[in-house]
This record gives sequence, structure tokens and C-alpha cells, in this order.
Amino acid sequence: MSKIIYKITPDVNHYRTIFPDNESLCDPDLWKPDCQSKESTLLNFCAHYNEDTKTPLGDFSSINLLGLAIRDTVANELAEIFEASGELLPFTVGNDYWYYYNVTQEIKGLLDANNSTFLVPTLKIGLQKATFHSNKLPKHSCIFKMPEDRYEGTYILDSRSGDKDIIKNLFCAVKGHKFKGLIFEEIARFD
Repeated sequence: MSKIIYKITPDVNHYRTIFPDNESLCDPDLWKPDCQSKESTLLNFCAHYNEDTKTPLGDFSSINLLGLAIRDTVANELAEIFEASGELLPFTVGNDYWYYYNVTQEIKGLLDANNSTFLVPTLKIGLQKATFHSNKLPKHSCIFKMPEDRYEGTYILDSRSGDKDIIKNLFCAVKGHKFKGLIFEEIARFD
């Protein structure tokens, strides 16, 4: 069975985005992904929907343009998948409950940075074409970040080698439940 690596991003072109109400929480440094816990700074805050657009609310959204927000019903349904690779930090938008998903699982050495292509090659920013070390692939489906791309992207490994992998597979869960607002971009396939 093939293993596929997808890059996941919120679909900001078709679904509404979210911004913190507190100006101090809009500082991009607070949202920089680094596989460290953000529970001490990004927990139980209030936010608002982008009102400059008529786009609908999705099940996933972008929070402060840097983070992944997950509607409470989706986070509850898929909690086991999300919590295996990160932390779900609650916040509110009016009367709606959401979670900021902070990925804490990193996989070092998976990306072959020397043979990958970046938008800014000297700084390794903006991964364009990825080359991976197949011997470093995780054994099971998971969500992860990589230091070799400066933790910019959020990736999932879609492995279907057994029932456990299918049950704990974000791609299968999102497609199976028909949740909206998350884009899966295939960047590598291993047969």
C-alpha cells in the first residue's frame, strides 16, 4: 500500500478566517510554529470572524493567518487524531467554540533539504518541491512539522497499511465525514 505525504492548509479562499480580539494576540511571533506548547499564551481567548467577506464558515479555518482553527464538533470527533500529534487549545468566537491546533510532533531528517526546492533557497523558506528520505518515514499515519522547512508547513502522512492507520488517518477522517475548509496538497508518494 502506498504512503502519501500531504501538506495541509486552511482554505482561506472559500471559507471565512478568524482573528483574535486582543491586539496583543495578533503578534505573529506568538503563532510561529516550532513544535513547542503554546498552552501558556494561546488558551481561552476570544476572537471574531472576518466580516470583510461573504464566504461561509468551514469546519476548519485560519486563525490570525498563521494557525489552524478547528470547529468544536470536528475537534471532538477527531480528538484522538489531533491529540496524538499536538494540542487543541480552546477559544471562543461569540457563542461558537473553536480550537487552535498547535502541532507539537516534529520529524527531523525526513526532508532532504539539499535536494528540495525553496522559494528563498538560502533561508529554506517556501518549500516548492519536496524530496524526502524514504527510510525516515513514520511507520503510522500522523500529523507533523519539519525543522528543515523552518516548521512552515503542516504535513500528514497518509498510511493505510492496517485498520489502525486508517482510523488514525486525518485524510480519511476529513474525507469520510465530509468536513469543509481544509486543503490537502499531495507532495510525495511512496509505493
